[in-house]
Formats: sequence, C-alpha cells, structure tokens
Amino acid sequence: MVKRVRDDWLDLARETLIRAGIEAVSVQRLSRRLGVTRGGFYGYFGTRDRLLARLLQDWRAINTGALRRIAAPARKDGAVQINELVRMWIEDQDYSPEYDAAVRDWARRAPKVARVVRRVDVERIRLITRIFRNLDFRPAEAHIRARITYYHQVGYYTLAVHESRRTRRRLSPMYALVLTGSRHPR
Repeated sequence: MVKRVRDDWLDLARETLIRAGIEAVSVQRLSRRLGVTRGGFYGYFGTRDRLLARLLQDWRAINTGALRRIAAPARKDGAVQINELVRMWIEDQDYSPEYDAAVRDWARRAPKVARVVRRVDVERIRLITRIFRNLDFRPAEAHIRARITYYHQVGYYTLAVHESRRTRRRLSPMYALVLTGSRHPR
C-alpha cells in the first residue's frame, strides 16, 4: 500500500468538491479513492470538519494569493496591475474559477462558509480598489469600479460563460474601456 500524505487528502478533497460538491467530500469516499483505510485520514485531520476548514484555507490561498501579489502595496503601477489582473482571469492563471464556484455553492448551504466567502470577497474588492487607486481614481470611485469589476468576474464564472481565450483576449480592450475609462490604462 502506498503511503499517503496530508496533501494527497487535501488535493483529492479539492478535486471532489469541484467535481461533485461538498456532500461528496466524505472520509469514506476519499479513503476509497486513495486506496487506503480511514485511519490515515484521522491521523492527519482528526475530523471531517478540520479537513473542510483546511479546504477553505486552501481555496483562499489559491484563489486570492495571486491577487494579493498583483495588488501588493509596494507596487504602484495601476496599468501594469490591471493588465495582470485581467490576464490572470483570462488565462485562469493562479486562480481556479471552478474552485471558486464550488466553494460559493457550498456557502449557499453552510452559514459558516458563507461568512468566510464574504470576508474573502471584501478582501478581494479591497485589493482591486487599491489597483484602481493606483490608476488615480478617487477612493469612492475606485471602490465602485472595483466592485463592478469583481462582481462582473464572479458573475462570469457563476453563469459558466464559456468563451475561448482568444475571444476573451479580443474583448479585453472593450472591458478595459468600460471598467477603467481607457482602452489602454496609462
């Protein structure tokens, strides 16, 4: 029998959440898919609730980490930042729309998860607001533009809009114009 590590459990839990929803993330199902007994799971996580808490931390790190780097306070070039943000979303780099949608679906049924999602949304909007501030928008306008940008992107994924990357790249200057007021931000 192959020794499984904590990350194997977490990776499979993530994959299962995305593919089949939170109900499918069970210790029995995961251990069966990994080809191991449930005992190893309890050694790593103790309870299913701890695995689910770790899964939320994983989601936050994966799907907010790149945005944190893009909007880092030391970076001040809003044009570069907004272009990197758009590229991240178009190319699905360092961000998993499927993971985000799966966690949002889970949050609809779990108030504790919904609170975490709301906190993450507030953080992401704050980070995008910083980018718009770096594009010289006043605070209130930067915040509203950040909200519109973020809500647009969440809606894009929630509605499962399927466009090719080529189409998304072709449309990006128009999105830039609508969201920033300029086809090519500074």
